[in-house]
Amino acid sequence: MAGSPFSTFNGKERFAIFDGVELRAIAGDQVFLGSVTYAPGTTVARHSHEHTEQVMLIVEGSLTMTIGD
Repeated sequence: MAGSPFSTFNGKERFAIFDGVELRAIAGDQVFLGSVTYAPGTTVARHSHEHTEQVMLIVEGSLTMTIGD
């Protein structure tokens, strides 16, 4: 869609954001959308997103996420 304000993951390369975690991202001024792949057994250190909310949609496999304390 030439000239469209919308974007797609098509043609976006994955890049490592942590060991075992790869991301493809599209973003605008107000919204960030990432397609994330976790290698089996990957653990990401506890962290927070101070000024944003995080929503996850699991489309394959499973994971455990800790929210709050």
